[in-house]
Amino acid sequence: MGEIEVLYIKKNDEKELDIEYYDIRNELLMYMFQDFLNQSRKKLPKYSSLYIIFYENLTEEEKKRIIIENGETREYYFKETNINELKSKDDLDFLIETLKTLQKGVIDSKFNEFLSGDELKKFEDYVLEKNFIYVQNIDKRSNKTKTMKAALKAELTSVNLNLILEIMDLRSRKIVYNKCVFELPTSVVSPSKSKLNPISLYGYELYWENDNTIDIIINTVGDRLRTKIYRKSDGNFLSKQQRIKM
Repeated sequence: MGEIEVLYIKKNDEKELDIEYYDIRNELLMYMFQDFLNQSRKKLPKYSSLYIIFYENLTEEEKKRIIIENGETREYYFKETNINELKSKDDLDFLIETLKTLQKGVIDSKFNEFLSGDELKKFEDYVLEKNFIYVQNIDKRSNKTKTMKAALKAELTSVNLNLILEIMDLRSRKIVYNKCVFELPTSVVSPSKSKLNPISLYGYELYWENDNTIDIIINTVGDRLRTKIYRKSDGNFLSKQQRIKM
């Protein structure tokens, strides 16, 4: 898989280049891009990389210097913009701007041999349809009697990492519980770089205490979130949740 990085470069008060490599919101877009490539069975060339560079007030000589210092074998796409204005945009506008620039950067690079304009349009439709929400299944467990199945999902947005617990009654195939049970701000989320498991860095685990009680063990805070599901005589369900310190 090729590497894609987003940089922001402007001159500071001393007229030196001020390079910023990171914005947490871009992690979301990169994971969605990787997920899209996996689903479409596309692979970018191994050991290749593309730098998307937002800049302001750079000369051609300074651009050449950036390329030389960061490696001339890499691909570069420069987009002139007002950095402060870009960074101050709300999450949706910021991500759309980065998405559009990423598409142009791919088309302008050798990566266009592997991704056509039509495929990049499909990626745009894909992320806009999902509203820039990346969902990953973390764990699934059925209880001992195989009457219920719990699934733990992570939903990464530009604001939060939400843990969603879904419980299905296996007899009726009915979803009896589907709620966000825990959330972390993205400022403390450091997703793993693993392509297979980018979210579950801290370790989240499902454990059936008994046939009606499922625990989520959250290593980040050392707690268990306990959810109890009760079947009523009319076939409906009641739920109760509590946090247990480990």
